[in-house]
Amino acid sequence: MRVGNQARTDDERVLRLASDLDPIDLRLSPQEGYLLSRIDGHTSWETLRQIGGLPPGEIDRCIEAWVARGWLEYAGKGDIQTGADPAGDGSCADGATAPPPVSPTQGIEVDASLDLSEGLQKELLELAADLQRPYHAVLGMPRDADVKAIKKAYFAKSKRFHPDRYFRRNTGPFAALLELCFKRLLEAYELLSDPATRAEVEKSQETLCEEPTLKKLSRAEASRRLRRRLGHFSGGRPGNADRKRKAKAFFEAGVTAYAAERWLEAAGSVRLAIAFDPGNQAFRERFVEVQRRAHEERAKQLVKLGEAALDMRHYGDALGYFEEAFQFRPYDGELAMRAAKIAWQSGASLKKAKEFALAACEVDPEVGAYHRVLGQIYKAANLAANARRELEAAVRIDSKDKEARAELRSL
Repeated sequence: MRVGNQARTDDERVLRLASDLDPIDLRLSPQEGYLLSRIDGHTSWETLRQIGGLPPGEIDRCIEAWVARGWLEYAGKGDIQTGADPAGDGSCADGATAPPPVSPTQGIEVDASLDLSEGLQKELLELAADLQRPYHAVLGMPRDADVKAIKKAYFAKSKRFHPDRYFRRNTGPFAALLELCFKRLLEAYELLSDPATRAEVEKSQETLCEEPTLKKLSRAEASRRLRRRLGHFSGGRPGNADRKRKAKAFFEAGVTAYAAERWLEAAGSVRLAIAFDPGNQAFRERFVEVQRRAHEERAKQLVKLGEAALDMRHYGDALGYFEEAFQFRPYDGELAMRAAKIAWQSGASLKKAKEFALAACEVDPEVGAYHRVLGQIYKAANLAANARRELEAAVRIDSKDKEARAELRSL
């Protein structure tokens, strides 16, 4: 925040677009675009506060960020000290200016002594190094991927990167990367899989974290391109005040529901807040927290439905419920094992039974019963060598497992 003589100096300054900037490529919200269109090499900073279409404090932060990023320059003589770009992308995010962010992977290297495979460590480093990519890219999907593909991609990645899956393991500095990556994956999945938010989020995502294309343009051409770009915005002028008010109301409703532990309701409200104001970072950060609780609640509901289906001997339905519940709780070995037993004992699918039993063993490798069931499934599939390996592991972990010993003798 500028005070005293510094503020008075800024009031008198006149700003213009940098000579090498193509504004058509800048990543801006409609409000920011309108403010930038008023910067013409003649209008003072103080006048911009009055006509820029944003609160004065936000206008100050935008200008400071854009000057720091090199998008703007002063038309007068001299220069002033400005803060660094607070959002790292030239936007006018709330809060004090700060130095450029440090990469979350800085100083972290693959460590064979950790309880994470070296392959997984490399995957984490690669993913965490570029989390600010568009959501679909974070999930490894094309921009036009449908909801089914988005869901499949998310659940595949969440099984590998969910922090709770590595509880009590020595993950060293990768613990923070697991949390960071999972939050971004969860945010990407939830916002792309909901029709109410996807269109808004994708428009907003296009404005994030890409460097502007720098070209030599005349200032007249730059101004013309900016006016053309503003034509893509609704009315070309800031008219989002009502949308922001609605977003705030939805967010407050979500906070109230969250406090009352109505997780699903809270997640729905915060999702709507993002739909109306997709650029609000505070909403997005809180959404991840709320959505994790909602996933837990949804998993509980699915387990209840699965148990009711089992009581009715509707094994196909029960398997579907437990399978989906495990997707929401990919760190829960017991859920995976229940799905495996249903698929195996009902004769629904030995392939699915094997997949879920393998997942249970991956999540909790020191549970002998999981290896015993996997061995029994391999035995049912006439894979004797695999069955022996898993049954021997079961006995090694739990020497009192009589069922595993009996299965071994029968091979």
